[in-house]
Amino acid sequence: MDPVHFTGTEVLTMALRIEENGFEYYTGAARASKSKALKTLFKTLAEQEKDHIKVFLGLKGQLPEHETPAASDPYTDEAALYLNAIADTKVFTSPGEGKKLASRIKSEKQALTCAIGMEKDSILFYYELLKMIRGKDMVVVERLIEQEKEHLRKLKQAFVNL
Repeated sequence: MDPVHFTGTEVLTMALRIEENGFEYYTGAARASKSKALKTLFKTLAEQEKDHIKVFLGLKGQLPEHETPAASDPYTDEAALYLNAIADTKVFTSPGEGKKLASRIKSEKQALTCAIGMEKDSILFYYELLKMIRGKDMVVVERLIEQEKEHLRKLKQAFVNL
């Protein structure tokens, strides 16, 4: 089976979708939250996702117009397989999926559990993305990974305090 290879534009489009859906989800979760602390947390996370969107739009604007997928090597093949598996989930590929997910929130515990899962998937995606981008852009993605890890820490702490 030949793995799927993604161009930089395709990968950044997926990253943008992740952040857009995260923004929509956190915005909806903030509206649904009853506790002031969770409402504030979700609003803060939504704003940070909006900042991430700006970062990826900037990276996308730096890509050459006619790029080709990276040459085939085992490391790139493995990264492409992971990205493809992650991209198959609706939250990552469907526009508006974050908003739909937020509309189905039944409890604050459920909102936090879902958010924790989304952040974990985002971190995995960005680690694989590191294997497929130019060296100078790695620092930007590494910073985003650290921010996503911070989101995860905050969400887990909120879950413990629930």
